[in-house]
Amino acid sequence: MTSHQLAGAIHWPVAPARLQLEKTGAHVWAASLHTAPTVLTSLARTLSEAEQERAARFKFEPGRKRFIAGRGLLRAILGRYLQTGPAELKFVYGPHGKPALSAEFAGAEIHFNLAHSDDLALIAVTRAGAVGVDVERIRPVKDAEALVARFFSPRESGLFQRLAADEKPPAFLTLWTRKEALLKATGEGITRSLSLVEVSFLPGEAARLLAIAGDAEKATQWTLHDLSPMDGFVGAVAVHAQNINVRCWRWK
Repeated sequence: MTSHQLAGAIHWPVAPARLQLEKTGAHVWAASLHTAPTVLTSLARTLSEAEQERAARFKFEPGRKRFIAGRGLLRAILGRYLQTGPAELKFVYGPHGKPALSAEFAGAEIHFNLAHSDDLALIAVTRAGAVGVDVERIRPVKDAEALVARFFSPRESGLFQRLAADEKPPAFLTLWTRKEALLKATGEGITRSLSLVEVSFLPGEAARLLAIAGDAEKATQWTLHDLSPMDGFVGAVAVHAQNINVRCWRWK
């Protein structure tokens, strides 16, 4: 895999032409951020002045292109649900930088979140409640055991230490993406202690949020769902609602 191109194909199907987002549903879109120059130019035209200024501040071209593609795709996908031109969308930002649609689009009750790893982007959209998504390429993580011991709960650390060596890289990233999805949904991100969120993560174990700040009852208010968009990546989406039906699509 190069720094710009994904090796392999996204597994998810292309969405149907007529797409309906139910109140009890969530859609997660996967897309490559490695786009043709003409497509990138088209996406760049939909960005706000502030987004274009932010893109210009990237020191290296790959990062700048990924930002333009990611924000452009986010606008294109949200525009499809809102039946609005991508360039017409306006965003506001929370204390930790999480974007949301501006007040003029509040009636649509659309919640969304964007994540990317290398050139793979995931965009989650729902009407059910706050949503967070995360994705990571599976790879060895330097000092993974020390990070688990320092930032994760004693229970998680103990279970992680007992895993076989070859199980630890995917288990660590499963831990990370499930926690990060929840923290992104709340708008806090990793600036808050990861140990406050406890999740399942052992090989073959279904995604479950076990506790938030030691409160198991609070955890039951959320849906946590695994995502497998393509080989070599692990992801998760968290929605602040119960019994959410998650459907996954590939952006064409």
